[in-house]
Amino acid sequence: MSKKTSLDISVIIPFKDRSGMTIDCVESLLRYGPNVKEILLISNNSSPDEAENVKKFANKHSNVRLFEYNHPFNYQKINNWAVSKSSGAYVMFLNNDTELRENSRGLIEKMHKKASQKDVGIVGCLLLFGDEKTIQHGGVYLMPEGLAEHMYVTKKYQQAVDQAGSEKFPYDITKDIPMSAVTGAVQLVERKKLDEVNGMDERFIICGGDVDLCLRMNQAGYQTWFVGGGYILHKESVSRKFTPIPYNDFYWSYLSYVKGFDPSCGDPFLPKITKKLKVYGA
Repeated sequence: MSKKTSLDISVIIPFKDRSGMTIDCVESLLRYGPNVKEILLISNNSSPDEAENVKKFANKHSNVRLFEYNHPFNYQKINNWAVSKSSGAYVMFLNNDTELRENSRGLIEKMHKKASQKDVGIVGCLLLFGDEKTIQHGGVYLMPEGLAEHMYVTKKYQQAVDQAGSEKFPYDITKDIPMSAVTGAVQLVERKKLDEVNGMDERFIICGGDVDLCLRMNQAGYQTWFVGGGYILHKESVSRKFTPIPYNDFYWSYLSYVKGFDPSCGDPFLPKITKKLKVYGA
């Protein structure tokens, strides 16, 4: 096996309980990912036993550190706080319900190479559900009335590859594609660019802040990119018990997203999918 690449990346993984899932996530990163500078595990109100399990695991690895953020859950606040504790030239936000696979080898290296380009901001990648057959995320496209959706969500991965360029799959997920946004489950960005936009907007609590961050980076001149070739698994939303999305998340999402949707062409980066989407009442 060839020698692993070493990259100046701080990987940030928040978690609440679910120590086994969190450890599986980190072990997959250590096995299939590059040698990163540090992995920060951020416990948010975990039980003592669950936090202790993660602590014992972290103590076995020189570049894995455990932190406790025992305040009310706010995804954006947790990540901004974690960034302040990190030291890498690049930051990778990673959900603890993700796992790398054999097909993930070299993917983070490609994402890092893309993120190092001077006009690139947030970089994401293809995510499959836990069955490793079905697409969870192929990038984010904007919709009318301040809404957004994952591209190719619930579509079969192999079909999307085999039928790339067809009417059903107009964009090739094995290629790099500029996007309006990518999900916060896996995002990589250069720290100095993240600092320019003051990190994540803490008015968002649960969701919406990831897309908003991409849009603000785009507006600052740093294009969001989806990097094709390889994938990561995402067992979406199993890391926390169901929590109703606060009204304010929808409100701030609307104000952020609506600016990026052009009724004449849809999402400017994915018009083949979104041009047909109409503004209500138009």
